[in-house]
Amino acid sequence: MKKWLGFSLCLGLFLLKYNVLGVSWHYEWENTYVEVPLYASLNAYDDIPQAKLYRDGVYLNDANISYNRIGDWLYYYKDVDTTKPGDYKVWYKVSESKYVPGDCPNYKQLITFHVYDDIAPKITILQPEINLPLGSKKVDFNEFFKVSDNLGLPQVNVNSDDVDYNQIGTYYVYIEALDAALNSTKAKLTINIIDNAGPVITFLGKDDLIILEKNSTTNLKEYFMDYFKAIDSIDGNVTGSLEYSYFAPDKLGETSVNFSFYDQYHNESSMRVMVRVVDEIKPVILLTTDNLKLDYKTVPNEAYYRQFIKEAYDGIFDKVAEVEIDFSEIEQAVGNYNVYYKLVDDNGNETIKNLVVNYLTDKAPEIKTTDVKLKEGETVDFTNYVEVIDDSDPNVKTNLKIDTTDFNNKLPGIYYLNVTVFNSSGLFANTYLKVEVVSSKMVINPLNIILIIALIGLIVGFAIYMLVKYKKRKKLPNFE
Repeated sequence: MKKWLGFSLCLGLFLLKYNVLGVSWHYEWENTYVEVPLYASLNAYDDIPQAKLYRDGVYLNDANISYNRIGDWLYYYKDVDTTKPGDYKVWYKVSESKYVPGDCPNYKQLITFHVYDDIAPKITILQPEINLPLGSKKVDFNEFFKVSDNLGLPQVNVNSDDVDYNQIGTYYVYIEALDAALNSTKAKLTINIIDNAGPVITFLGKDDLIILEKNSTTNLKEYFMDYFKAIDSIDGNVTGSLEYSYFAPDKLGETSVNFSFYDQYHNESSMRVMVRVVDEIKPVILLTTDNLKLDYKTVPNEAYYRQFIKEAYDGIFDKVAEVEIDFSEIEQAVGNYNVYYKLVDDNGNETIKNLVVNYLTDKAPEIKTTDVKLKEGETVDFTNYVEVIDDSDPNVKTNLKIDTTDFNNKLPGIYYLNVTVFNSSGLFANTYLKVEVVSSKMVINPLNIILIIALIGLIVGFAIYMLVKYKKRKKLPNFE
């Protein structure tokens, strides 16, 4: 009976909550499915879902609705990843502060965020028209284009079925790139099958430009070959037959250079490409070491420091003799100093290398001590009894240490205190300081007692003698 009574009470409270005096409340949601572009900020879209409050079926447009977008029950806002396409769900909750309907029906709604990718892959055609000699073998066309996509490497399909390598004409190779979101891009290559005995040249550089660093190589042909591929229908790869027109590789600027390739029958194919001579690379200085340790009395000179240059060059040219050496920082005192090696090329490119010189001494400090004598309980500054001599380190005494661990100025006796010091070169010296603590109490021994008694006896005896003599003098008659 009590259970039924409790259940009826709860049911009554529930009905009272949602239908007080015959009033019913509920929310209706709009835009519960939101499309979000890939990589977009979710903040720009999270306010699209809207809830409307109804009372007895009438929309209350002046309701003051607040949103809780944190999420609940496995569907959280923080789990929405706009960097990956897909559907993400978030529990939204609303509350209303004007009419205060409480948690009426539909106060909670599951919102779907659809992260989509509408960016198609990009196909970059490196060579829109490709001339192939009649009778060429089947070509791998992948080297004539590049494909990229914002979601990684897409699927690429190349259809070259229409190309007839044994028939003169113009053909097309169709390229399709399809990404993970099924966005696709199509492009085509134009293939010309021609009756041309010369090799087919492919320029592997960019913007029809070859950049050559001044004085960087003595084998220009080998350098230029990296920019070309020359394929002959009969001979195959004939890139090694490269010849080029004259230009000045040691002068900065641009020159249009003609590059020619030949097959075994001397059929020629040519291509003009701009060659730009630049000087952007700094000279190189290599030292045999980057750190030296020398006696602090060593007098610096250029010839000495020049021997540490292992190599110095600009491009292919030796520049050891042109290296400037600056050792002006060095002082003939213990410390760390820098020696600078500088090399500047003809176009103002500068390189500076640094050699650290550690000026040290191989002579340890010298310690002189003066014996100390103290009264029992007396204190003194022991450093006043120690002299440290070191020409290389004027501040060496700041490193002085006197070990007083076993010293007791209240216990008479002789102590030997260990004295140590090290200089700025890390060299140590040590000795001992003799300290005597003398008792402040008088010490009486038997010999002293005997001497004191003897002294008293002499004094008493002398006094008696003088007294007797005086009395005798008074008893003598006066004959005057």
